[in-house]
Amino acid sequence: MYSLVVGLLRPFFLACLFLVVATVMLWRKRRSRRRLRWLTAAVVVLLLICTPAVSFLALGTLEWRAPPPRLALPDRADVIVVLSGAVRVYDEQGKIVEPCSDTMFRCLHAAKVYRRVGPCPVLAAGGKLDPDEPGPTLARAMRDLLVQLGVDPADIILEEESTSTYENALFSQRLLAERGLKRIVLVTDALHMHRASLCFRHLGLEVTPAPCNYRVTEFEWVLRSFLPNPGAAVGIQEALHEWLGIVWYRLKGRI
Repeated sequence: MYSLVVGLLRPFFLACLFLVVATVMLWRKRRSRRRLRWLTAAVVVLLLICTPAVSFLALGTLEWRAPPPRLALPDRADVIVVLSGAVRVYDEQGKIVEPCSDTMFRCLHAAKVYRRVGPCPVLAAGGKLDPDEPGPTLARAMRDLLVQLGVDPADIILEEESTSTYENALFSQRLLAERGLKRIVLVTDALHMHRASLCFRHLGLEVTPAPCNYRVTEFEWVLRSFLPNPGAAVGIQEALHEWLGIVWYRLKGRI
């Protein structure tokens, strides 16, 4: 009950409620019906894209393509490829660096796979989106975290040039080809796995997905799943970003 009351009193929900009430009042005053139809459609769309149930379905269109968590750990691997997320740099010199949650989840899962399959190469992929920004490449920040998680530094390979998912695959493939490696265990978010695995397979690599950071494993049939909140809109935005990326990569011949 407490969580429900808190959800109902959140500013975003109250703002949505105000929009609904205002729209109903305008209809009752019988103003321009054509304009009201457009306004009503906009309000309905806003409510839908901010509803957790709709966000659950949007994210699920991608996450459900990856194996469920209980199947996400392979039994053996020639090489583990873990893709970068983001990092935070806290000082102007770029010496104080902290992985963001997406990078941390991926490195944690990569270390788990590493411990399960035994010692093998681990390729950390990720350059710098802005070369002028301070701090190390994403791959170097990931290496430091992987070492803390128990991965032997001698087993870590750095790919420090890429700035996109396709470049992750392209530059990783080159490094792996030099070592005669083609069968990879790919680690990234479940949401990102479909596009990422398509890129690596397009370049001739044999991919075993090892996704992590699932967000839509089980739907909760509770009232708050149908009450609008901004977090749901973020989920739909992320799913839309991935689908647009898939379409764009197909148009460019990258997958």
